[in-house]
Amino acid sequence: MEAADLQTLKLLERWQGGDREALSCLLERDLPWIRQQVRQQLGEGLRRGGDTDDYVQEAVLAVLRYGPRFVLSSHAQFRRLMAKIVLNVLRMKHRELHALKRDVERERVLAVDSILYLDPPQQAVARPDRKAEEKEERERLRLALLMLDPEDQEPIALHWQGLEDREIGERLGISPNTARMRRVRATGRLVKMVHQFNRGELDSLLSESED
Repeated sequence: MEAADLQTLKLLERWQGGDREALSCLLERDLPWIRQQVRQQLGEGLRRGGDTDDYVQEAVLAVLRYGPRFVLSSHAQFRRLMAKIVLNVLRMKHRELHALKRDVERERVLAVDSILYLDPPQQAVARPDRKAEEKEERERLRLALLMLDPEDQEPIALHWQGLEDREIGERLGISPNTARMRRVRATGRLVKMVHQFNRGELDSLLSESED
């Protein structure tokens, strides 16, 4: 195993033990690489709309909050996961920019924050041991959502906020039937991703998303 892999795994192990400084060290080590990825993907509109470091910080925040403590096995895997989240944050920003141009009503725009901090619908209160399992399941679910393409993130996020297909269609400027089809399709992809996380198939998942 490479030295970088060993260092990454040790930092992740410390993080799993509750040491948040360990993950900060891990992210800080890769910030130059992350910034380079962001600069390569920024379009003209996004360059005008905000500073590169702002977008990097959003991606870092997403990993800090939803990082997959249970699936990473190497430094390269960590970097690939970071790249995927960075790109999706950028794509959501790009979609927001176009939505603002299309419709001046701000409430029609699905903010990136609603994706980064969104909780799926909660069920009945569970016993303590089940609560721990559900917390881990929610972490996997949030991470899988972040890895979906933005056009798949939107209908799921709006559905989790309690909107019906008609309302989702109004928000996204599409018909209720199209909204339903997009939501069902996106949910299927989300479920598939969660199953891959559960089976420890992050490398396979990342390869599929990079194709």
